[in-house]
Amino acid sequence: MPPQIIYLARGRPQRPRANLIQTLHTVEALGVAGAKVRLYVPPVPRGFDMADFLAGMGIRHPIDIHPTWMLHSRWKGWPLALLQRGALRRADAVYTRVPDFSLLLARAGIAHFLEVHDTASLSAEGLIAPLLAAQAKGLLRGLTVITAAGRDALADVGFDPSRIAVLPSGVDLEAFSRVPLPSADDFAHPRLMYVGRISADRGLPLFERIASAGFPLVLIGPQDGTVKCSAENLALEPAIPHAAVPSALARGAIALMPYQTDLRHAATISPIKLFEAMAAGRLVIASDLPPIREVVRHGENGLLVPADDPVAWVEAVRRAQGAPGHAVAMAMKGRETAAEYDWGTRARRLLTFCCPDHPQSPSD
Repeated sequence: MPPQIIYLARGRPQRPRANLIQTLHTVEALGVAGAKVRLYVPPVPRGFDMADFLAGMGIRHPIDIHPTWMLHSRWKGWPLALLQRGALRRADAVYTRVPDFSLLLARAGIAHFLEVHDTASLSAEGLIAPLLAAQAKGLLRGLTVITAAGRDALADVGFDPSRIAVLPSGVDLEAFSRVPLPSADDFAHPRLMYVGRISADRGLPLFERIASAGFPLVLIGPQDGTVKCSAENLALEPAIPHAAVPSALARGAIALMPYQTDLRHAATISPIKLFEAMAAGRLVIASDLPPIREVVRHGENGLLVPADDPVAWVEAVRRAQGAPGHAVAMAMKGRETAAEYDWGTRARRLLTFCCPDHPQSPSD
């Protein structure tokens, strides 16, 4: 019998963000790997087209997704924990990336796994002690993190390192590896891209400086508040369905990842867009943060620059422009690196961690 997994998510399909992208692709990959996964999400509006939504998110295989009133924010998950208690206890693994749900499950006596993306917030919100208590009782069976930095941070505050698995975010290799590699000429006359949330803590002032230096730059994504840009070479475009990101990245040769140190989860970040840009064969120029260094090796498969140094960012673009052959080589190496982070690999490692007594299917 395949392993039975129940996944509890807080992301709302009607307002998808990166956390739901990761959840959906993880659930899809778990199913392909042979698990039977039931995904619970908050309720959706009447008439919501789930099939169209999943297609727009790049989901190609059927997933068992259940929008339910039991996860409406006003109830904080309690109805599901109570009404589905039997199913939750029978499952081979109950999984969530919502700390509040983890504490709820522990109070209900339900063993489970918690995926942690932002260790700093756990401390700031006073969640470390109750989560440690849940682990001591055997109710928090294990934790997964997306970076080695995140694992170390959890171990430093007392979590059992043997029950922490590092599972970085992933990428749909089938979709992104079809994007043609840029040529040397594309780097000699570079067009720059950024796909993601547009805000100051994700590098908006740097984008303006880079564009003002004469490099065409396109920003695609939702905007935090009212974004005003005066740089002549800087174009703002609205958010696109996740399935359209490969085509968007194909419009440029360089992908910028200017995460700032004041971003809440900068110490443990593992951005999906990083792996996607690398898989698409774009040259990644990224902030030199410890978790980013776990993936990007400066001068080999991308370029790393100080997060808040506008001059360094402009110089990094000029470096690629001045050595287009090397830029192509770094982009190719980045694509090779991204192949190590496909969703299927993540799902198989997750199954091994959460359901070690269930052998994976022969196709794995």
